[in-house]
Amino acid sequence: MDQIRSISGAFDRRDRRTPHLLLVEDDETDILFVKRCHAGHSSSAKLVVARDGSEALEILRDGTAVKRPFVILTDLNMPGMSGHELLEELRSDEALKDSVVFVLSSSCLAGDIERAYRHNVAGYLTKRVPTRQLKRSVEMIFDYCDSVHLPA
Repeated sequence: MDQIRSISGAFDRRDRRTPHLLLVEDDETDILFVKRCHAGHSSSAKLVVARDGSEALEILRDGTAVKRPFVILTDLNMPGMSGHELLEELRSDEALKDSVVFVLSSSCLAGDIERAYRHNVAGYLTKRVPTRQLKRSVEMIFDYCDSVHLPA
C-alpha cells in the first residue's frame, strides 16, 4: 500500500508505520526506568537509546535505527553534547528541524526551561517529582507517539 499523506504531508496512521521514541539519556537508572515504563505500556512505539546528543544525531542522520515518524525525549545535562546543544543542532539541521522533542530533566531552573522552549520543545518534564507522577509523564509520551500525526 502506498503511504497516505494528508494535504500538509503529515504522517497518516493508515500507512501503518510504527513510531520511534529516541531516548537521549546518559544515566543508566533513568534509562532502565523508561524501559520499564515502555515494557509495561501498550505503546507500539519502538524505543531506541542514545547516551548523549552526539550519538542521537548520528542515529537520526543515519536513519537506520530510528526512522520517521519519531519523537525525541532528551535529558539536558549529559557529558559530551548536552541536550541544549542537541536542540540547537536539531533546529539548525534542515532535515531534522521539525523533530518533535520533549525534555525530561532533573533541572527545574527557569533558565533551562526557557532555553528549551526557545528551541520549540513540545514539553518540558522534570524528574524531580514522585515516581508515580514521573511514570505517568513517561507514559504520556508513549501515548503521544501512538496518538498524534507526526512529521514524516
